[in-house]
Amino acid sequence: MSMNATLELLIDFSQEVAVAAPSPSQRAFSLPKLVAHLAYHAMMLEVHLTPKPGLVDTANNGSHDDMTLDTFVASADAIVPYLERFVAAGSHHSRHPVTQLLHVLRPIGVEAERAMFRATNGVNTHKGMIFNLGLICGAVGWLKGKQLKVDALHIKEVIRQACEFLVFDELKGKAKQEPKTAGERMFQQYGLTGARGEAASGLGTIMKHALPAYQMCLRNGVSTEQAMWHTLLVLMANNDDSNLVSRGGIEGLRLVQNHAAHLLNLGGYQYAEIENELIAFDKMLIEKHLSPGGSADLLAATWLVHELVELFDNE
Repeated sequence: MSMNATLELLIDFSQEVAVAAPSPSQRAFSLPKLVAHLAYHAMMLEVHLTPKPGLVDTANNGSHDDMTLDTFVASADAIVPYLERFVAAGSHHSRHPVTQLLHVLRPIGVEAERAMFRATNGVNTHKGMIFNLGLICGAVGWLKGKQLKVDALHIKEVIRQACEFLVFDELKGKAKQEPKTAGERMFQQYGLTGARGEAASGLGTIMKHALPAYQMCLRNGVSTEQAMWHTLLVLMANNDDSNLVSRGGIEGLRLVQNHAAHLLNLGGYQYAEIENELIAFDKMLIEKHLSPGGSADLLAATWLVHELVELFDNE
C-alpha cells in the first residue's frame, strides 16, 4: 500500500490533534491515529517475523508456554487506543517542559497494561513494548506540538530528557531496600538497568546499534524480513536483556550475545544459511528456556523510529 493510500485510511476529522493540510486541496490527517497505526504495525511485524530465536512467531511459541501468536495479536489490539492517547498527551503537553513528559505518559501506560492483562487473561505479552512505544509516541506528539523536526536525534533527546532521572529515582535510590520488582532485583544483583536504563539513554541501543544496522540493510536493497532478522541479531548481541538474565543468569545472557555476534560475523543477512541458523538458534534457546524478549521490544521500536523519521522527512 502506498503512503498516500495509508494516509487516506487514517483521515479522521474527529480527533483533537490533527496535522493541517499544506494546501486547501489536501485534507488534514489525525496525528495520533497515524502514529498509533504505525506502532501497531511495528508490533505485528515483530511477532510475525519468523524464525525468531526463543520468541513467539508463526512457527512456534518459542520458550514460552503461557502465550501464543493469538495472545500477542489480542494484546496488540487492546493496546492500540492507548498508543493514540500517548501521542495526544505528548502534543497537549508540548507547552510544558519535556522533563515532565514521563509523568504525563505513565498513567496512560498503566491503563494500557491493564487492558493488555484483560485481553490475555493475565499474561504479560507487551509490558516492555508499551513502555518503549509509549515513549516514542509521546515524544513524537511533543515534538509536533512544539513544531520541531521529528528525526532520530530529536526523538532520542526528548526521551533522554524525559527519563533522565529514572535509573537513579527507581533503581539506585532504592538499592538498599528490599527489591519489589524484577527490575529492582536485576539491578541489585547484576547492576543491570533494563528498560529504565535504555529509556534514560534515549533508547541508546536502538540509536547506536539497531537503527543504523536496519537502515544499512535497506540501503543494500534487502527485504524488510531480512533487515529485521539482521537487526534482531544486532540487538541480541548488544542488549543486556534482563529477560535473558531472569531466566538464565548472566551465563544465559552471554550465551545469547555471543551466538548472535557469531552469526553476525558470518555475515548476518548476507550469510546464505542465515534462516537455517536462526532455526537452530531457536531450538537452542527453547531447550534452555531462554527468551530475548527485551530485544524483541527494541526491534519493534527500531522499525517504528525508522518509519516515523521517513514519514516526517517526506511530509
